[in-house]
Amino acid sequence: MADSHAYLLDTKFPDFSIYDDEENLVSNNEILGKWTVIFFYPKDESPGCTLQSCSFRDRFEDFDKEGILLYGVSSDSIPSHKRFKKRYNLQYPLLSDKDNAVSKALKLKKNFGILNARVTFVINPKGVITYTHTSQLGVTGHVNKALKAIKSRSMA
Repeated sequence: MADSHAYLLDTKFPDFSIYDDEENLVSNNEILGKWTVIFFYPKDESPGCTLQSCSFRDRFEDFDKEGILLYGVSSDSIPSHKRFKKRYNLQYPLLSDKDNAVSKALKLKKNFGILNARVTFVINPKGVITYTHTSQLGVTGHVNKALKAIKSRSMA
């Protein structure tokens, strides 16, 4: 099955500037120069999103030891992200795309007409999308596919 966001491959990740769960402004400047994984999920505390976020938590060391930045993104508020991150001991920043500005820039469509997209992006040090994975229901596969995609490319 083809990835519905494959059209974004080899394109620059759109410019963004949004707040994380600690109220720090995060923008393209933070991801340039490093491999980065940004995963979009529909909602804090929902069963699938919790599983997905915890699967990234459980493999965080694999990203960290390679110097790979990791971010989770949803349209939830900063206070919601703070609670979610603390409750599940997530080690990586959660970005609040409150107005769906980044989602819209990526042309991410709502799944089933109501849920925000569940898409994982691998971005190279030049800020270019090198891999995408979309699966609304296969929530734990996102982390493994992202790691495999990065390991299959030169980390130089």
